[in-house]
Amino acid sequence: MTGQRARGRRLPSALGLALLAAGASLGGLAHGPDGAILGGVAGLALGLGVGGRKRRREARRRALLARPFPEAWRDFLVERYAHFERLPGPERRRFEDALRVFLAEKRITGVGIVVTEEIRLLVAASAVTLTLGWPRAEWDVLTEVLVYPDDFDRDYAFGGDELSGETHPWGTVILSAPALLESFDYAEDAFHVGLHEFAHLLDMERSEFDGTPTGLPEARRREWAALVEAEIARLREGRSELDAYGADDPVEFFAVAVEAFFERPRQVRRRHAELYAFLAAYFVQDPAAWEEALRRGGRGVR
Repeated sequence: MTGQRARGRRLPSALGLALLAAGASLGGLAHGPDGAILGGVAGLALGLGVGGRKRRREARRRALLARPFPEAWRDFLVERYAHFERLPGPERRRFEDALRVFLAEKRITGVGIVVTEEIRLLVAASAVTLTLGWPRAEWDVLTEVLVYPDDFDRDYAFGGDELSGETHPWGTVILSAPALLESFDYAEDAFHVGLHEFAHLLDMERSEFDGTPTGLPEARRREWAALVEAEIARLREGRSELDAYGADDPVEFFAVAVEAFFERPRQVRRRHAELYAFLAAYFVQDPAAWEEALRRGGRGVR
């Protein structure tokens, strides 16, 4: 899902060699020695093309991030997003950089609505919040964000009250604009449609949702499964800080837990210590500690 980018400058060469070998092997199997030569050339050309695209993308990013972050955007985020306000200085700067890259590279399309700069910033902030602790993360699995003018039903008719967001396994995220705005209006209600829907993309493995965060080793997957079972039982007994919707199934539990982790971190840490510790380690973020530092009189920036 949000995989790590390979480090260093040797990626294009390694990729080209791998594709050369694959092309030669396939060509040889199909057409003998001549086919191996042609397949190798084709594989190498493909590898060089991919490497060139990566280099051009990195150059565009460097140029983008060389410019100052728009002060109006920063003021807007401080005013509208409590989580952004609590971020320490280094994390805030990473957030701002990641937000600019997201806006520059991801499609955000209005369906029956004009997507304003405000909406674009809030969509990007929702996604970047989740991957902030992973400096080399990419939203490669995300194909497009569709913004609807209202909530919708399961036939995608506007005005229904069934859905305020939806995530598809092919990478499309749908968000209701009013629900997104409301998510940022109420900072501690543990309802955040942006965080919820982007969290579903972190759960996607082989184009399916299973409720397990992507990238966990097997031992941690088993630990998560046991934790989810216990937490869903607490939800059904009414002894949980999390929204009851999380009791539907493990897929919805993960998204609901993510909402609570970022919106009510101190309460989750106090009442669900094991869950908080797991998510803090997974996201490489500690929003409860950041919130406490801010409440002690810090400004959220070092």
